Amino acid sequence: MPFSPEYADRILQKIEGLTVLQNVAMSEVTRFRVGGLADVLVRPNNSESLTTLVQLARKENWPLTILGCCSNILVADAGIRGMTCVLSPGMTNIRRDGQMLTAFAGTRLDDLASYAAKCGLSGLEFACGIPGSVGGAVVMNAGAFGGSMEQVVFRTMYINSSGQTNVLEHEDHRFGYRQSFFSDDKDAVITEVSMKLKSHDRRVIYEQMAEHALSRYQKQPLTELSAGSAFRRPEGNYAGALISEVGMKGYKRGRAGVSDRHAGFIVNYGGASASEIVQVFLDVRNAVFQKTGVRLIPEVHFIGAWEDDDVRSLLDY
Repeated sequence: MPFSPEYADRILQKIEGLTVLQNVAMSEVTRFRVGGLADVLVRPNNSESLTTLVQLARKENWPLTILGCCSNILVADAGIRGMTCVLSPGMTNIRRDGQMLTAFAGTRLDDLASYAAKCGLSGLEFACGIPGSVGGAVVMNAGAFGGSMEQVVFRTMYINSSGQTNVLEHEDHRFGYRQSFFSDDKDAVITEVSMKLKSHDRRVIYEQMAEHALSRYQKQPLTELSAGSAFRRPEGNYAGALISEVGMKGYKRGRAGVSDRHAGFIVNYGGASASEIVQVFLDVRNAVFQKTGVRLIPEVHFIGAWEDDDVRSLLDY
């Protein structure tokens, strides 16, 4: 039976702890400020409601897209079919046990870093200024300034493909550069993450975070509409450097383009469509490949009903 938004809405409204909406414009949700309608958008307020939601989706065979803070995604103009579950800001909570911090998957990574600093716990200074969620950060092993989630994650609770709750510990996360166990297992849904940190002088922690914040302010287009770094760092080089080298820094196509402040960012200058933005991704990748032989891999995730073969070539790396 095809997915019916009306039927799904009636069933989901009965689950305590869920906010359920139909036909939500993803342009109002994503940092890129683009994207068509999500058939049904659901925000869980706790782990129990999220687990119930995932189990129901598996049972009914409903299409399910799980998102965190929607900070590093580009949603298609055609929107997202089925159910879209956004974990932030409902699934946000942090608790402390000595040097261990445990956070719900929808917690902003930046908020977690601030909380850790307030507690005098070191290890998350690199996360200052990263707008994504804790769950998303684990999936992609987010990192910056020499730090990464791999260095601090101790345990992760998640819902598996059967709808059961599982626990992953230590090396079982299989962290790599911008990848993990969860980037390979697309059906796994993270509910909470525990991180083991180290006690340290709060003044030193804040000083380090201030340095990182200043560096971001000086180098990155923080006031522009983007989804963060557009491409992963190629081995032995930097995406921004290669994009500048081939003359694409400041490149514009329609209402989108490459930031003239940092070539590693693709931006929406206002009113761009998802199709315009994805074309900039393609233009940049093609230019870099033709002139350097390096094939850039997107760090931004393409979500929703993309049909264009060119977009599929970006996805099928």
